[in-house]
Amino acid sequence: MDPITLLVAALAKNPDTVASTAKTLTTPGTVDVVKMKTSLVDLSRGILACYHKTAKFRQTDVLTTPWERQGQYGADRSAVIKISFTGMTGASYEMLVAVMAKENSVRSAVIAENSVVPYNKRCVLEEWVSPG
Repeated sequence: MDPITLLVAALAKNPDTVASTAKTLTTPGTVDVVKMKTSLVDLSRGILACYHKTAKFRQTDVLTTPWERQGQYGADRSAVIKISFTGMTGASYEMLVAVMAKENSVRSAVIAENSVVPYNKRCVLEEWVSPG
């Protein structure tokens, strides 16, 4: 039997597992703002974990600073970063994210991404987040 047929058969036998797994995968990851302030890698890992909980971080790069639209969000400082990651299947993806700061708060906005699974729009970084 091919892997997809096995998977469908297993899911049909236990639909509660499917619902539980779906809920786990669609819950945004937690964000530690204090840790995110320590380095670009920690910031990028925190952003990725919030938007794609099961993704595996590969690398990050700053593309530009400041982000031209930071004023629309009321930000004092900003940058656009590219986060490279792998999904559950091992496929490689990238997302462009605007990272913004205002006083002691941070926020992000996904500009673009190429992953098969859309980013989680319930990520707390979609709003201003302060440490604590």
